[in-house]
Amino acid sequence: MTPNEPTAGDEESETSPALLRLLEKLSAEHHFDFRDYKVTSLARRIQTRMSQAGIADPDTYIEHLGRHPEEAERLFNTILINITSFFRDAPAWEFLGEHVVPGLIESAATTQSIRVWSAGCATGEEPYSIALLLAERLGDRAASIDVKIYGTDVDEDALTVARHGLYRLEQLKEVPPALLERYFTRDGQLYRFRRDLRRWCIFGRHNLVQDPPLSHLDLVVCRNLLIYFKTNLQQRLLPRFHYALRGRGVLFLGKSESLLARSRWFTPLSAKWRIFERTLLGPPRPEPAVLRAESESTAAEMTRESGERNPGALPVEGVLESLPFAVMVVQPDDTVRAWNPAMAALFEIPVESALGRKFRDLDISYRAEGLRARMEEAKESRVPVRLEHLEFARRSGLSAHVDVRMVPLLERHRCLGLVIAVMDASENARLRDEVARVSEQHATMTEELQSTNEELETTNEELESTNEELETTNQELQSTNEELLATVDELQATNAELQRLALYHASVVQSVDQAIVVLDQGFTVTSWNPRAENLWRLPAAQAIGRDFFSLPLGAVIGAAREAVSRIGKG
Repeated sequence: MTPNEPTAGDEESETSPALLRLLEKLSAEHHFDFRDYKVTSLARRIQTRMSQAGIADPDTYIEHLGRHPEEAERLFNTILINITSFFRDAPAWEFLGEHVVPGLIESAATTQSIRVWSAGCATGEEPYSIALLLAERLGDRAASIDVKIYGTDVDEDALTVARHGLYRLEQLKEVPPALLERYFTRDGQLYRFRRDLRRWCIFGRHNLVQDPPLSHLDLVVCRNLLIYFKTNLQQRLLPRFHYALRGRGVLFLGKSESLLARSRWFTPLSAKWRIFERTLLGPPRPEPAVLRAESESTAAEMTRESGERNPGALPVEGVLESLPFAVMVVQPDDTVRAWNPAMAALFEIPVESALGRKFRDLDISYRAEGLRARMEEAKESRVPVRLEHLEFARRSGLSAHVDVRMVPLLERHRCLGLVIAVMDASENARLRDEVARVSEQHATMTEELQSTNEELETTNEELESTNEELETTNQELQSTNEELLATVDELQATNAELQRLALYHASVVQSVDQAIVVLDQGFTVTSWNPRAENLWRLPAAQAIGRDFFSLPLGAVIGAAREAVSRIGKG
């Protein structure tokens, strides 16, 4: 607990007249009701701001505020400031991640959605902490689950910081290094929350005390905010939280908030870490009847004034009701002047709940991110503004898309109000996404075809090269074949010549009138002419092929052996 945080039992002490005047001044200027805030807590914060301004006397400070409007803004922000950080009270977040988040994911298998509300989110650390827990647990399933984390606060400056998702390193000291590396990117001296998960978080202004609560939620996180409220208001908020949750949804409070210790609306999952489960007891819808009555009264009064000013005017309300598209009219002070049935159906806010209310106090002002900023732009610039493909979250948790046209009503250069026409563009968005998907598929197929074409061209070039090599090889083979044919012809001619010579040699040997015996190098008889047959009485058939010295030739063998030996040596 910080020095500026009140304790759970910090109730009221006597309020000084100067403090009351100061709070009345702030309430009037900022349309903010401080009556249900603990005065002791407010006094501490006012004293802090007075010390920073160097003023000790409350009356003097009130005069100072009158002369310096910017100081009034600083004081208002000081009163509203909430101490926040990533994973504040880390053990409580560990319990949430281990025992609550798995149940949310299991339920999402049926609903295909997870809806979380971070009430009093300040500069966004709390919603982003929730996003980190869900991203870690969902893993690859994150793409198939519609996650919506609504971060609300009454401080527009804090919400602006939250929407940017940029934090200094010292603000991220409680984020584990692995998560810091995985879900943040360095942006100069700051760290930016990952853009794809940033889309889960929707930030908008919402007054927890005065505005109706969100609904159909799985988890409500409201930490260290209720301790600034009086006990009676804390008790009034319990049925609102019960209404906001669906089924056995979970409420996560701060460690200093013990108002649920004995409650029929919630049962504890962890009393130590102030984590509670919704009971199935069904409370009535927590929209104050007086609020609806005031809206109806204001709308009726506006209608009467319009008729008195111009009794012959067209029945504008009837025209608006008959229009097939959604139309609303907002006055310069942000009061909703007209809200036709088509608008009520589109944004799921009944006509009687919208008329006479400040547009910024309707939950659609933060369910449709960027809508209020463009409305202010149209009022200030006094020129029409177009807003296409605006995405907003339906109460069911599903997303819808609209096209918005804003036209200022001008009279002598003075803005009397803003006419806003809203056309449901969900089907167009679906078709646009389908076209984008088909276009992406076409581009992918084109790239694949180009790649295949390049591969075919490469293959064709390789085939042409191979064909050229084969043609060259074929020519070489033809040339070699021609050479072989020429060699065969030469061999055939040589063989014929040898055969002729062999015949000639045989005829000579056969016709000589001398005994002729032809031996090879091994002294085997290869030729034995008729004269040798007659001389040695041995037929050629018995002599040819035999060792000459083994023939039965008598004494001639010895003489022949000597003669042959001499020839071999000589």
